[in-house]
Amino acid sequence: MRRRVFIGANKTVKKLIIIATVPIVFETWLKGQAKYLSQFYDVEIITSFSPTIAAIESYENVPVRCVALNRKINLLLDIKVLIHLWHYFRQSKPSIVYTLTPKAGLLGMLASCLCRVPLRIHNIVGLPMMEARGIRKLILEITERITYLCATHLYANSFNLKAYIQKYLTHKAVNVIAQGSINGVDVNFFHNSLSPLERDSLKKALGFEEGDFVITFVGRIVKDKGIIELVHAFDTLSQSFEHLKLLLVGHFEELLDPIDAESKAIIEHNQKITHIGFKEDIRTYLAITDLFVLPSYREGLPNVLIEAGSYGIPLLATNINGCNEVILPEKNGLLVEPKDVDALYVSIKRFIVEKDFYQEVKKNVRQSILNRYAQDNFWLALKDEFFKLEKEVKA
Repeated sequence: MRRRVFIGANKTVKKLIIIATVPIVFETWLKGQAKYLSQFYDVEIITSFSPTIAAIESYENVPVRCVALNRKINLLLDIKVLIHLWHYFRQSKPSIVYTLTPKAGLLGMLASCLCRVPLRIHNIVGLPMMEARGIRKLILEITERITYLCATHLYANSFNLKAYIQKYLTHKAVNVIAQGSINGVDVNFFHNSLSPLERDSLKKALGFEEGDFVITFVGRIVKDKGIIELVHAFDTLSQSFEHLKLLLVGHFEELLDPIDAESKAIIEHNQKITHIGFKEDIRTYLAITDLFVLPSYREGLPNVLIEAGSYGIPLLATNINGCNEVILPEKNGLLVEPKDVDALYVSIKRFIVEKDFYQEVKKNVRQSILNRYAQDNFWLALKDEFFKLEKEVKA
């Protein structure tokens, strides 16, 4: 049963609507956030349809409204969604509309602006336009500018992304919640408490041998995640190191930014590469991981990197926005330049060959994440930020 929407004697709980384009955001990036905020607001989620909607509602204990949000550019469909949101905001009269992801931001901020919602908050979690070219880049830039214009408040999930946005896209103030990210990390959930014996047993159950050095990537299998460079670097390394394995956790995307045929063939034919689809709970795979790699071309502040770090896994990522805030070079991991196969090769090899370096990094990783990205601290900071903005609106 839904909680009451009243606190105290006569105080009505204000309505907060959280919008993201696809439901997987609430199953992964934002998991638990709506449930936490529902202690203080009458929270509702708006996203596109998925068979997992009922599970999201059950876990978060808030209602989910489905609309035809789509990550692709579809003018007719987007106008229909905009009109739907406009009608719904006029009816429901939210105090806060909080959007994440580009399409949700554009349509959510436009509709809430037209309805004069008092607080229109957009959190920028990454910019597809950073890797786009030509007309697509222009369209994406225009949509970002419209979103920012309609928002009353802007946030970025990393300090470097904030700097980029303010340099190239808007003169509005852009802030960061706590130390960045959009949800922090549940450091109790992402905690490797397995013994070495349990870890080896789990490795065998997943088809790995006891002495294998397992490199793991979690994310969409697409070009701008650096998959092409990763599989090519690994393909060369695997010829020199017998017990080296690569685990890819995520689904291929054939329409949006697919990898090339050669890289896909390497994944399919190299016997030391294991590819599995998307998994909501990645802890089993983190438990058997020796090195976590994220060679992305663009990020905001990647949750998966702080989740792996919370598990105590040494980190290797590209020197880009977000990644270079999570990783403290030589302390909890290493950074390489994006799109550089040779740099990936050298850095992965260093983790394998330099045992003392590997153990020193491994010793530091978890604490470096706890100090900056613990989820409880993030949620408290997010709630306090909303409360502060409400006071400013009343003043």
